[in-house]
Amino acid sequence: MQTYRNFFSFFFILTLILNCDPGPVKDDTTAVEEVVSEEQTTKELMENLNSSDPFTRSQAAIQLGSREERSAIPKLKKLLADKEPGVRAGAAIALGDLKDKTSTQTITNLLWSDSENPKDVYLDALTRMKDPSVGNRIYSLLDDANPTLRLQTVDALVQIGANVTGSQILSLALKNKDREKDKTYAMALGKLKVSSSESYLLGLTKTQDESPTLAAAYLALGRIKAKNANDVLVKALGLPYSKGKENASMALIEIGNPSVVSKVFPLLSSEDVETKLYTTDVLCSIPSKEAAKLAFGLLNGKETKTWGSAAKIVGRQRYKEGRLRIEELLGKKSTPERDSFAEALGWIGDKASVPILRKVLLSGETEGPYGSAWALGILGAKEAVPDLIQALDKGDAKLMVYALEALGSIADPSSLPKLKELLSERPKMAPQILSTVALIATEDARILIEEATKSKDADVYRPAMEEIAKRKDKKSIPVLLTFVNGDESEKRKLSYYALTAITGEKFRTAKEWNHWAKGN
Repeated sequence: MQTYRNFFSFFFILTLILNCDPGPVKDDTTAVEEVVSEEQTTKELMENLNSSDPFTRSQAAIQLGSREERSAIPKLKKLLADKEPGVRAGAAIALGDLKDKTSTQTITNLLWSDSENPKDVYLDALTRMKDPSVGNRIYSLLDDANPTLRLQTVDALVQIGANVTGSQILSLALKNKDREKDKTYAMALGKLKVSSSESYLLGLTKTQDESPTLAAAYLALGRIKAKNANDVLVKALGLPYSKGKENASMALIEIGNPSVVSKVFPLLSSEDVETKLYTTDVLCSIPSKEAAKLAFGLLNGKETKTWGSAAKIVGRQRYKEGRLRIEELLGKKSTPERDSFAEALGWIGDKASVPILRKVLLSGETEGPYGSAWALGILGAKEAVPDLIQALDKGDAKLMVYALEALGSIADPSSLPKLKELLSERPKMAPQILSTVALIATEDARILIEEATKSKDADVYRPAMEEIAKRKDKKSIPVLLTFVNGDESEKRKLSYYALTAITGEKFRTAKEWNHWAKGN
């Protein structure tokens, strides 16, 4: 066991080693060639599999797996029988990454027979393997005494798609007498969508102990789209258990039965904030003309405490008949939760609402401008770009974020000069600003992002590199290659990441990228 612990200490240290930099690159060509790399070459790693040092063998195995180096498979399979537990573990993880299903049974056998390595190492390897056939060999771990291992088993079964084990898992669950383990079974049955588990899951909800098991049962009922769970889930919305309310609302939404609308709707009047919130979520998310009409009726009444929720429901249900009333109420300062009314207009999607939204956006009032900015973005209102630019100068940080998101949604090039100015004035907001710039598909936008990579401020050049990677514009390759050969170590590593995103190549050294560039 001590060897295993050492192995994983080494694995942690390895991450640090791989992130170290060899130092600045000199100006002359020879110096560029002399930079070995931040990582070893594949050839060196293959040789390291034969090292007499177990640490070296294990780390070479893990790296070759992460590089998807299939030529290493034969040797890695042999290392599954290595005398060192750390090497066996590293080889298993690597073969899992390589998805070598011919190794599945050997790794599964090690899970049960290798007492020097904990089971979760091999379970991790099998999860990476994505081989459904192993489900029958691992599902019994759901009954293990270790709660962490049980949860990892749930994840493994889901990741490998072991749905065929559903009846076996249900059989184990029905025999179980441990309420804590019931949580694990509920999670597994729900995530694997075992519809035959409905009665078992409903049985778990009869014990109202406000436990994680109860919450898991509610969620699982939604995942299997239980036909007889609606009344139980609706009732849960009004009970004191907070996590229970949340999971019951998600379950009702996943089941999506419109028949619950009339049962859920009265809960909008609840004095409990969470009940009201989750009830609103349900009524917004289940497509229902009835929900929209009932909510619209509230907006025409005098009781204002439910208006914000009603506006959300009308909007999310895209009830166009409610637009004029929502516009009317948005225009009144006395209306509570005005941001919800503005957002509702965005959901309804009628550009006739743009004028009132522009007016509220710049009103300087405490409620309404944020939702209005969001709605203008959703509506793609190019005529509102000047207003959104003006909103950036209001001195309200929250409004600035909403305005930037809206400008990104509209993606009008006329906003670029202001975005460039803002980037200079507020470098701490570079991630939001540059993500907005990146959504504008023009050469000027690309150049602005590339210029940002040249900044000395990490708050600016890091998100700039990230946006270049996301855009995948090959025109940015030349500027990235300047960083490959530059003397700023972090930018060099970031350029590798961006170049990989753009080109699909997975080089890890300046030498390799330079060689690639010469051939393209």
